[in-house]
Amino acid sequence: MFERTSHRRQVLAAGLLLLGLTAAPVAVVLPALASADPSAFVQEVSNKAITDLAVSSGASDKDRAVKLKPILEQYFDMPGIAKYMLGSYWRKATPEEQSAFTAALTDFLALSYGKRFASYTGHEMAIGRVRDEGDGLATVFSVVKLASGEEARVDWVILSQAATYKISDVKVEGLSLADTHRQEFASVISNNGGSVTALINVLKKKTGN
Repeated sequence: MFERTSHRRQVLAAGLLLLGLTAAPVAVVLPALASADPSAFVQEVSNKAITDLAVSSGASDKDRAVKLKPILEQYFDMPGIAKYMLGSYWRKATPEEQSAFTAALTDFLALSYGKRFASYTGHEMAIGRVRDEGDGLATVFSVVKLASGEEARVDWVILSQAATYKISDVKVEGLSLADTHRQEFASVISNNGGSVTALINVLKKKTGN
């Protein structure tokens, strides 16, 4: 049901969420620097992820999900992402359903991408220019090279609110990961008579909750 995203993009996405820059020693980013601009924020997430996701090779999918979930909650705009992914169904959902969907989505993404860290071997990331998109949004452009030698353009959509930054979306070669899941979720809801609760239950079942 949620397997239509190409394997290549899923592998890239997993690596991008980890943000492991394995080619060189990691420099610590101080809070003052992290608040200076969106590109510094992306580097901060990288440093944080390297430390927190250093799980053993024998770690289970659940172990990796447990490590990834706090990163999603701290550095990603999960409420905004949830609202976008639910599309027009967000307005039809009750506040309780909106909250439950946000929580279920976070667990689903943590487990879904956490599974792919089992075979992840690192990547190099070169951060480029930053483009102001207006309305508190900016795009940080980067090029990622995986250990396999494969390269991809990756754009980080960053939301700035109250002097803090959050990742709003990740676009791999121009394709939005948020858009992919949005289409999948809309299909599930449509096939279940417009029930948001049905989608929530599907996500919970996939994460064992």
